[in-house]
Amino acid sequence: MTYTYALILGIVQGLTEFLPVSSSGHLVLLQHILGLTDDMLMFDIFVHFGTLLAVLAVFRKSVFRLIFSGLDSFSSIVFDRISPGKIYRNSPDFRTIIAIIIGTIPAVLAGLLLQDFIENLFSSPYLVLAALSFTGIILILTFFVRENSERIGAMKGLVIGCAQALAITPGISRSGSTIAAALFLKSRRSDAGEFSFLLAIPVIAGATVLALKDAVETGFSSNPWGPIITGTIAAFLTGWVSLVMLIKIVKRGKIGYFGFYCLLISLAGFFILHNNNAGKSAESFKGPDMNIQEISIQSTYDNASQKAKYLKARGDKRPLLVALHTWSFNYEQDAAGEYFTRCYDRDWNCIFPDFRGPNNNSLAGGSEAALQDILDAVAWASENLSIDHRRIFLAGASGGGYMSLLSAGNSPSTWTAVSAWVPISDLVRWHEETLARDLRYYEDVENVCGGAPGVSPEVDREYKKRSPVSNLWRAHIIPVDINAGIHDGHAGKGGEGSVPVGHSIRAFNELAKAAGKHGDIIPEEVISYIEQNESVPEKTDEVIADSEIYGRKIHLRRNSGLARLTLFEGGHEIIYDAVFSWFEKF
Repeated sequence: MTYTYALILGIVQGLTEFLPVSSSGHLVLLQHILGLTDDMLMFDIFVHFGTLLAVLAVFRKSVFRLIFSGLDSFSSIVFDRISPGKIYRNSPDFRTIIAIIIGTIPAVLAGLLLQDFIENLFSSPYLVLAALSFTGIILILTFFVRENSERIGAMKGLVIGCAQALAITPGISRSGSTIAAALFLKSRRSDAGEFSFLLAIPVIAGATVLALKDAVETGFSSNPWGPIITGTIAAFLTGWVSLVMLIKIVKRGKIGYFGFYCLLISLAGFFILHNNNAGKSAESFKGPDMNIQEISIQSTYDNASQKAKYLKARGDKRPLLVALHTWSFNYEQDAAGEYFTRCYDRDWNCIFPDFRGPNNNSLAGGSEAALQDILDAVAWASENLSIDHRRIFLAGASGGGYMSLLSAGNSPSTWTAVSAWVPISDLVRWHEETLARDLRYYEDVENVCGGAPGVSPEVDREYKKRSPVSNLWRAHIIPVDINAGIHDGHAGKGGEGSVPVGHSIRAFNELAKAAGKHGDIIPEEVISYIEQNESVPEKTDEVIADSEIYGRKIHLRRNSGLARLTLFEGGHEIIYDAVFSWFEKF
């Protein structure tokens, strides 16, 4: 994450945390618009901590009053033997303290019991928009509630606390739901606003403490602390301003107007997402007579359900292509349409599986679960499609190329041939490269492997186990095609590429070494020259007739045993026609 994005997200958090429009919902939608696929949990918690500081600053007098009142009440109970019930009846501050304690319990239980479920909700913009609509409706309903003078006690605190727990769902405003609940319970407007924000203090503070605990366990270096601090400061300052403004709005009974804003944003979001997805579907998945289906495949690794899209060939005993999504995407990626279209033209079966989604968690990124998901997709296709078992192909680019190489080494007998484009072959090396260039992928790799390289022997074992160079030698018995644009890994001619070409070359070297073709190995000094100069030394430069299929110059072509390496004029990309040209040889 860059400092600019952190500043934008921090400002959005500060403005929307207290205004009843759902800060989490706006953050999710904004991350979706900006295309941020990083693990945002730590950032989200710290910008929430920034808004916690804003609450403490604005309500500092009430907070100190409650603290001293609580200490005085505790002293009366312990030393003066006054019953808690009597103090509860006679002390408004003590009633508020008890209401906050009881009201905090539902959110704590929801956070502990539903953490994984809640994190999954953050990946669905449609669900966020639906929840935002719900927020809009309950806010508009506050227009029909007359102000009353009833104070907030234990039972009301519990009900308001349940509303706060419900607001853990992204898109449901915490302040909106708690203030609305207090108003529906006939509380005074001033009390509803103040109690809502005082109730947020223990929840946000507790979440921050848990986040710090996780940071200590995984290593502070696994998070971009510069952007996190920037976002936190921005959230604090803008949160202070928005909180002061909202208090005045609540006292005037005008909070319902925010409901119209939520409904408007929700409807606009649904319209934009629908049009975008409709356009993508028409462009990527709907060709003449194509019938792309979506299915769920139960993992034989842990029984988790993994989605997939597939195309069924019209004829019997037709080839099967297993195509893989890239590093930061899932089975819904538009790239699937490129594979489906070409498979339809050739009357091939094609399946585009999810294998634990984006590579930003331990169950993705070359895990045993992800590798098994790919094999499960093959098993499903074998049972449900008419395939030619002599022609089962595997292809992918970037993160998909990475998984293609890892799968080739993991289960070489499954594949007739493999085509990997701009793949990552060594996670330790890629972590170092992306960290040096401040690309977010090093954070993903740390999330996948459990920390930075060298943190512990266990983490280092994960890096080794999940890197194709560790097991690719087993794939020397099958045809493996490795391709990379010569400008990949640079911000130059080929666009900003994220995977230097050395990854492809070293993967090829592993296959050449396993095949006993040591003379085909490309030396490290040549790899360094290619990466630094974005060109091939003259003595190894070749002109390849195959360049017509690639549609651009081929700088280097090497064959070793059943393996092939191609460096072409380009960047971080895949040339689909060349993929199928390779497979059609078998």
